[in-house]
Amino acid sequence: MDYTKYRLKKAEEISEILSGISRISVLWCRKCYKEFKEDSEPECGQLKAMLEGSGTEITVCQPVDFLCNNHLTGKILEQMQGDEPVGVISCGLGIQFVAGACKGKRIIALADSVPQSGNATSIVGYHGIALGPEKCAACGQCYLEITGGICPVVDCAKSLLNGPCGGASSDGKCEVNKELPCAWVQIYERLKKQERPLSSRVEIRNYNIFKIDEKIKQEKLNRNERAEGYYGGVHPQEMKDGTESIPLDVFPSPEKIIVFLSQHTGLPAKPVVKAGDNVRVGQKLGESAGLVSAPVHSGVSGKVIAIEERMHPVSRTLQPAVIIENDRKDTVDSSVKPVPNPDSLSREELLGILRDKGLVGMGGAMFPTSVKLCPPKPVDTLIINGCECEPYLNADNRLMIEHAEEILKGARIAQRLLCAQKVIFAVEDNKKEAAESVDRLKDNYPEVEIVSPKTKYPQGAEKMLIKKLLNRNVPEGGLPFDVGAVVLNVSTLYSIYRAVYEGMPLIERAVTVAGESAIKPGNYIIKIGTPFSDILKYCFNGKSADMLKQGCELKMGGPMMGIVQFDMESAVIKGTTGLLLLEKPVVEASEENECIKCGRCVDVCPMELHPHYYAYYGKRGEWGKAAEYRVKSCIECASCQYICSSKIDLLSFIKKAKKHVNNKN
Repeated sequence: MDYTKYRLKKAEEISEILSGISRISVLWCRKCYKEFKEDSEPECGQLKAMLEGSGTEITVCQPVDFLCNNHLTGKILEQMQGDEPVGVISCGLGIQFVAGACKGKRIIALADSVPQSGNATSIVGYHGIALGPEKCAACGQCYLEITGGICPVVDCAKSLLNGPCGGASSDGKCEVNKELPCAWVQIYERLKKQERPLSSRVEIRNYNIFKIDEKIKQEKLNRNERAEGYYGGVHPQEMKDGTESIPLDVFPSPEKIIVFLSQHTGLPAKPVVKAGDNVRVGQKLGESAGLVSAPVHSGVSGKVIAIEERMHPVSRTLQPAVIIENDRKDTVDSSVKPVPNPDSLSREELLGILRDKGLVGMGGAMFPTSVKLCPPKPVDTLIINGCECEPYLNADNRLMIEHAEEILKGARIAQRLLCAQKVIFAVEDNKKEAAESVDRLKDNYPEVEIVSPKTKYPQGAEKMLIKKLLNRNVPEGGLPFDVGAVVLNVSTLYSIYRAVYEGMPLIERAVTVAGESAIKPGNYIIKIGTPFSDILKYCFNGKSADMLKQGCELKMGGPMMGIVQFDMESAVIKGTTGLLLLEKPVVEASEENECIKCGRCVDVCPMELHPHYYAYYGKRGEWGKAAEYRVKSCIECASCQYICSSKIDLLSFIKKAKKHVNNKN
């Protein structure tokens, strides 16, 4: 069945409508709420055949995915030149939008809307997305449990909600429509078969509780929230209340640490120690192997017992790591020396410290900080990223509350290195205590502007922040410095402070630990290299193994972009923002369906992409075609997967399409 809500008008009617019109541009909607298949422009072909020899020329017949998507279709309309009429092949929604957006042009409806609800109860005729005989008017209150599973809203010709009207004929047919059986007769017959008394009282429900004006008000609110700051995005449950008020605490030092030589963008570090060597806190274990690389250091003192491959938490492949047995003495290496007067250092000396101390971006990307603070183009704005928009996570939030001045001192060093005239500190409006903590220091840091954008995921993505705060669009394939900006996470700035003022390399970081049945959830300062098994044992009291067997999963990072871990002997790296033990979402556990082209993924994609094509071509292994839809611009925020009606693992298709592009290049 086709639930797509429109059909072309008859040839005679179209010929009459277009009489006297010599040229026309046509927009046609590729339809929604049907199994997604590659279209071959059937409506355009039919229209052209109808108009052959009529004297009306179709100058362009533009297919559009989700014509009623005002934001994306608006961009197409802006590019349409000339004053010739525009014909629209779509349901009434698309025709109304185009007419409203092109008020100076004649807009011609070339299709008729097809109502789907088939009853007068619904304020709006809704689609059905189950491709079978069942229909749902989305009336808002389902009571099939007391009507034997038969819905009078869609099955009764009069949509009677409270019982039969008495007008059914002797053969059980409806007096209004003799072809339809009386739904209420069917309901009572079914109740009788179920041995439920015919006198069962059908509850009378007030279907006007949610009035039309309230519906319009709510829709407007939802649209405004969706459009706030940048196009797309979602509002997942925050789930932050479990740890947001828990202060940072030092996690117990582990018996051994596993320090991967690759925990940054670029080339892995080259080991400078060997098995049997004694090392100290802050001592270098691996040297950077090139410009885009970073050294790694020891967070404990003790003995190197092995350099061997372990399961890396990001690549989930075996990668070399330095294994150190902790001697519990915490002997600090002589290289850990604070700088008494950082202002006296040259730009090159500061960059050298950041490079030598192994600093990388700590929001997840792990790009070497010394390289990021030495961009090839002028930068006028430094953005401090305090959004932490992933659910559950509060490590950055607690850093801002407890170490705001250290973060601002790190920001001042970064601003100096970038020669940036402007500094913007962005703290989402759900972190009021953090914003107040920063605001109390504004007199000492007058160059810093504090802003509190409304909470929305994925606001913490640097391209989204730049769009929101500066109204600048990072070009496709480009980087923030292409538009004069650099974005640094608050944890990164805190590590800059520690590297310069304390001389301490990046050997530990703030991590949120939370999830189902956590005995000691919280925000911990954890040594880089701490095994996941140690954290699970301490925070979940040994229950984690049973929980993993019972359907929970361990994610490094947040629930949206976090990476599922299968090896509990892997370890914390510089980009570990959180460690969550969560029940698998119902969406992931249930059966995956074919894309029904509902358009939700397009609505929420902050990069204005069409993710449904990645699933369509990905399932067929046509990675080249998937890549044609700008897959390189995807930031892998997983908003599309979060909202997907068909529960498709879109992120896996996106990653495979990106891999195809990279291999091709």
